[in-house]
Amino acid sequence: MKHLLPLVLACLLLCGCGRNASPEETTPLPATAPAAVSEGMYEPEQYQGALQVCPLDIRKVQGMRAMGDSLLLFSGQGSTTLTLLTGDDLTAAASAELDFQLAPDDPSLRFHDGPTLSFYDPVRQETLVLDSRLQEIRRIAVPGDLTGTPVLSDDGNTLYYCTVSEVRAWDLESGIRRRVKEMRFDSQTVVNVLIGGSVLQCRVVDGRSERTLFLSSENGRLLEEGKGDFSILSEGDRYYAAVPAGSVRVLVFGAESGVPQTLIPTDIGAEGFFLPRLNGLVTASGDAQVQLEYYDLNTGLRRAVLTLGSFHYPTSVESTGGNAVYILTYNPAEDRNILYRWNVGSTAPLQDDACYTEPYYTAENPDSRGLAECQAYADRIGQKYSIDILLWEDAAAAEPWDYDFEAEHLVPVIRQDLEELEQRLAQYPEDMLAQTASHFTSLKLCLVRSLTGTAGSGSLSTATGVQFLDGSDAYVVIATGEFSGQALYHELFHVMETHIFSESIAFDQWDTLNPAGFQYDYDYAANAIRDSGVYLLAENRAFVDTYSMSFPKEDRARIMEYAMLPGNEDLFRPERMQAKLKTLCGGIREAYGLEDSEETFLWEQYLE
Repeated sequence: MKHLLPLVLACLLLCGCGRNASPEETTPLPATAPAAVSEGMYEPEQYQGALQVCPLDIRKVQGMRAMGDSLLLFSGQGSTTLTLLTGDDLTAAASAELDFQLAPDDPSLRFHDGPTLSFYDPVRQETLVLDSRLQEIRRIAVPGDLTGTPVLSDDGNTLYYCTVSEVRAWDLESGIRRRVKEMRFDSQTVVNVLIGGSVLQCRVVDGRSERTLFLSSENGRLLEEGKGDFSILSEGDRYYAAVPAGSVRVLVFGAESGVPQTLIPTDIGAEGFFLPRLNGLVTASGDAQVQLEYYDLNTGLRRAVLTLGSFHYPTSVESTGGNAVYILTYNPAEDRNILYRWNVGSTAPLQDDACYTEPYYTAENPDSRGLAECQAYADRIGQKYSIDILLWEDAAAAEPWDYDFEAEHLVPVIRQDLEELEQRLAQYPEDMLAQTASHFTSLKLCLVRSLTGTAGSGSLSTATGVQFLDGSDAYVVIATGEFSGQALYHELFHVMETHIFSESIAFDQWDTLNPAGFQYDYDYAANAIRDSGVYLLAENRAFVDTYSMSFPKEDRARIMEYAMLPGNEDLFRPERMQAKLKTLCGGIREAYGLEDSEETFLWEQYLE
């Protein structure tokens, strides 16, 4: 998102929630009598009063949202039960049944003063408004040419929606429907109304690209545009947003009078849950042992850490005020949802004085000092391994004719990837990369945010890595993020093959290792629609995946890639996979003079 914060988020001061819709005489929603929804709260001794646990009797809870001082649970499958929990004992104060699925993150779901809430009923094509007892107070029939979902303004007076060719606004008091903007995408819907109704947030899909548009609700002028989808919250004069940025979501917050800030958690890949009532943030990371960290956005300090095990990842984190943070999880062993109440103020204090917030940096206004420090670090790594490591604009400028590179400017992302890169390069024997680089004028490794195939080039639409030659310079380009390690092992092996072919004949009879009658596609487009047949089945397996069947070089690079990763014992157990791995490992040893080494290298871990 290029200019999102400077222009839009810094202005996201939702001017209160305005007036509520006027009650109208209508048939109430079917409601169930309030009932006990849990076995009560209990406090595990090991948390010394900082944590309370509530196993829910309600089944198939999809998530929760704060509604005033209460928690609103969404449960059911195919239909939805809304349950309002109130008080310290989380009593079920009200509930309502809906004959359609309403998700907690549905774009039409809005909370207003009162408190009241509104959402879209796709069965009856109506927007419903419920009061604080979950009783229906209004129904608004939407136009038949609606696409996506409509969104009701904070004051309840205007319904915004999309048709196949327009964004429209319906003034419910006057009945006037006007065109906000003429636009036509494969899919388009309004997902938010911001700044007292002056800005519309729309989600559109154009081909394979999902984008977010910010439009003036008055004249449809495009204010901002960005890739992907993101959420925006507000509380008083403060705003909070999780902005997609390559491999991470940047956690941005601020106020009317301040500079937009971002929080950099200890794990930059952790999921962040903003808590506007507390002006705080909880991050969650891990699987079997999930670590929750609470950050005070007033100070940028990490105030509390909580580790919970034996349950799946949190589905929702909410706060209704005070020091209580509610965490909804699912326990698969008991097939039930667990609701935790974490009193962050009672958690043992951390001895951590670090500040985890910094100004929000954009591609146009990056952290120049941080980028310079990263480049110095990259230069030290490169000197050690005889490669040139290019970052930011230098990396993006290296793009070949068939791929577009997006520069990565986020210093925490680059720093983490450099740390991981240093660890991965250390897996190769001393001088191996220097021997590889000796075949070229230079061996350059570029870290970028994303790689996108250019139209008509025949390249993949997206990739996590590519390798190419520019004159006598060899390039390995890696996208930052979760799959950067795999991409490095794969693309670097393509470069290593230049040396292997010059020093070994191990791969000369590679085709004899394949099943009788098999032929490579020698075409990426044809490979994309290939039927893998029996070549990936059980003990007869001969390839890592379908992509391995495109070219012999991809077959070998895929084997190297997966041989470097943990947990692939079963993949390399079949006879043909063992034969290919043995041939690849033998070729590497012969080419790099490692025949007499007693060391078991990482790519040899699955040899039998």
